[in-house]
Amino acid sequence: MQDLLPIVTVAVVLLAGVVAVALAFTARGTYDQIGRSDITFDHEAERSTNDLRAEVRAFVEAANERRIARGQPPLDVEAEVELRLDRRDG
Repeated sequence: MQDLLPIVTVAVVLLAGVVAVALAFTARGTYDQIGRSDITFDHEAERSTNDLRAEVRAFVEAANERRIARGQPPLDVEAEVELRLDRRDG
């Protein structure tokens, strides 16, 4: 029985080597795809339009939706946009 141990060990090592080489060739581009998805930073980001007024307007409109959901009166979007842009300049 102990005579089979070296034979089994060599056979397992050779089989593992063959499987490793086969996997290395079949999964050639898999490693390159790691971390490349829509939620990672490893791709070209959309270019900003630098439309600050539109961004502030969207922020205030979202805040208004939350205020209305809480039963509070909505803010005047135009006045808030101008106020926030004035604060940024000054």
